[in-house]
Amino acid sequence: MSMTTIFFAFFSGIAVVSALVMLTRRTALGAAVSLVVCFLAFAGLYVMLEAPFVAVMQVVVYAGAIMMLIIFVIMTVDTDVDAKALRRERGTIIGAIIATIIVGAGIAVYGLALHAATQPVQGALVIGTVAGVGTLLFTRHVLNFEMLSLLLLVALVGALILAKQIMKKPRP
Repeated sequence: MSMTTIFFAFFSGIAVVSALVMLTRRTALGAAVSLVVCFLAFAGLYVMLEAPFVAVMQVVVYAGAIMMLIIFVIMTVDTDVDAKALRRERGTIIGAIIATIIVGAGIAVYGLALHAATQPVQGALVIGTVAGVGTLLFTRHVLNFEMLSLLLLVALVGALILAKQIMKKPRP
């Protein structure tokens, strides 16, 4: 069994388990944290696919910016008042396990990247690089890019309308 297979099983296992945990959480904040772990596992898989730009964008855009926005909205709305009654001991143990997994994944990615950096380049593989992604995005997939921007604009307007309707309702 090669190291690539072991790392693939590791990252894909983390992605599947964190996705299942996300679906089974009672609180929205717990689900959002599990989704962050899932996004980080995807980033590890992208590194294994030799797409470092896509992996960095996965961490910066999804695990960073979008999840920060989602967690900010969840904490601002405060939908789960009963979530404050959860036991701290269980949260500490689960947090320690998740932190151990993230540190282990970071060490594994670092080792894999260090190993890949010492290997000679075999051909001009541009898939997953900044130039390759940019060229594909603005030539072959320009319609998809524009449709995505339109979809995000519609989602933003819809979220603003929903938030405005919620703000108008009197609190009990």
